[in-house]
Parts: sequence; C-alpha cells; structure tokens
Amino acid sequence: MATRHAKRDDAIEIGDWKVERRLATARIEGGGPLNVGDECAGYCCHHGVYASLPERDRILEYADLIQEAMDETQTTDTTEWFEDEQHEDEDYPGGLCVGTAVHNGKCTFLGRDGLCVLQTLEPSLELPKGQRLKPFYCRLFPLTTWCGRLEFDDLCDGIRPCCTLASDGPTRAVDAWAYEFKEALGERGYEELRARAAEEEKELTAKKRA
Repeated sequence: MATRHAKRDDAIEIGDWKVERRLATARIEGGGPLNVGDECAGYCCHHGVYASLPERDRILEYADLIQEAMDETQTTDTTEWFEDEQHEDEDYPGGLCVGTAVHNGKCTFLGRDGLCVLQTLEPSLELPKGQRLKPFYCRLFPLTTWCGRLEFDDLCDGIRPCCTLASDGPTRAVDAWAYEFKEALGERGYEELRARAAEEEKELTAKKRA
C-alpha cells in the first residue's frame, strides 16, 4: 500500500490541486502503466490499497457480481476482502480509510491474469454518475496525494519501468500517466498541466544551454 509523505519543493497550482513540480519535467524508464505486460504486470496491485469507507461499502453492495467474476485464486468470502483496522487520513472522505486485504500474495481483487476484477466489471455496471467501483487511489497510482498535493509515490520508484523515474527515460511522466492525472485534475486540468510542463521544459533547456 502506498505511503505518502510531504515534499519540500514547490508546486504547480492547477484548480484546487497543487501538483508536485518535478512531475512536469520527469521522465520514466518505460511507456507507462497502460503497458500491462512485462513492464507493469500489475505489481503495485499486489499489496492492496487504501479505500475510503464509502468506496468499501460500494464494493460490498456489488458483492454478488464481484464474486461471480472472481477466479480460483481469489476469495469470495466478503469478510476477507478488507482489513479490520481503519486508519485516520484527511485525504479520504470522512477522514477514514481501510486497506484491501492481501490473499494468495496479492490484493484480493487481483485476478490470476493480473487484472483488477473491479476494473473489468465496472463498465458493465450502471453506476450513478460520478461513482466508480475501483477505489480512487487504485486509479491514481503511481500518483498519490498529500493534503491537497498531487505527488509521485516514491515507493514505486525502481520497481517497474512504468513507474520508475529516469532523467534520460524515453517517456514523459505527463504522457505516461495521462489517465492518472485526468482522474485527479480532469481533462481541462490535465491539458493545463501539459501546457505548464512545456513551459517548464523550455526553461530547463534554456538553463542547460546557458
């Protein structure tokens, strides 16, 4: 599960968010989390994630459909889907969160194919507008938040090419993690981030040439 900590560097303000400035010019070793094969392999999903209590309750509301979609490596016992302990965290609605349980060495919702059963099931559900089945921080990873800041989760660094920062990497973070940025910033916020990233890169190039 992700561990978040404050950064001391400044940030780019976009809407209600403050985006960690290094993300504007960061590059990664691989192509990004959407390259699910050997580059990603859903490694970050193995350890589970923290979900808000409303997210937990929504998952349990659709338990019968989730159970039907699970494979033999997963448990259909809903009492084993989440950890018992709740944690205080102001980034979550209501200030509380709970971890998804680890079963057979991976998140209880991760199937043998390396895909999240919640994510694969979600498109077939008629969820109310604005609701999702897969928890927010699952969708956001390898990004995370800290008191209104959008940051890179350093615990990912060096684990898989899709989530490893590299100054000479082939892919810009703002491109590789487009889906994740949009989850937090929205389409307009993401385009603003891309524009700001272009400005930051120009300034960085100018400084190198000086």
